[in-house]
Amino acid sequence: MKFIPLLCLIPLLTLPLHAQDTAEKAREMTSNLEQIESLIDKTIKELREAVEQLTRISTESDKPRDAFEDFTDQLKDYKDVQSTLAERIDHFRSIADTRFADWEKDLAKMEGDLKAISQTRMNKGKKEYADIDKKVRTIGAKLTKAVDKLQEVQTYFTTELNSASIQAASKVTDAAKKSADDVMQTLEGMKADYRQLKADTSENSTKSKD
Repeated sequence: MKFIPLLCLIPLLTLPLHAQDTAEKAREMTSNLEQIESLIDKTIKELREAVEQLTRISTESDKPRDAFEDFTDQLKDYKDVQSTLAERIDHFRSIADTRFADWEKDLAKMEGDLKAISQTRMNKGKKEYADIDKKVRTIGAKLTKAVDKLQEVQTYFTTELNSASIQAASKVTDAAKKSADDVMQTLEGMKADYRQLKADTSENSTKSKD
């Protein structure tokens, strides 16, 4: 019976562990992308409902107190979920950076056609991620601006809430609602970008664009 030297077994034991770790990080990236998509949906939902409650203040201007309180509560819910979304995106940045760094290391262990294919795939994923992250930073400023406008409306109605004050502020509140609508459309586009990145980098994706 032949015995295999222990030192010869070390590579056999360590390689699967490395592969398992790489796969786990890839799954973590996918999981975070899914969470971001879900949080974007929640952000849109809360913002849309805040706008609906703001509209109610005008339509129920004879007795606007209930609508105003609902608007105040909804605005808080929106700000809370937006903050959670921002934290998740920030967390995802570190995960994506680690994932692509590991991919670079794996490329060093390949050669020939497979290395070229993997390099092309990695470059595509990194570019998509960089483009999305650039957009997201711009969108973040839009989100902040929209919140500021809604917050200003809330402060205004906290000071004076009656038919006359509602009518006097109609142009400003309409502008705040328009800003919120623009943000919702932008968020839909951002969600589509994250979904495409997931399709191009996830082991669970069904289809992706070439």
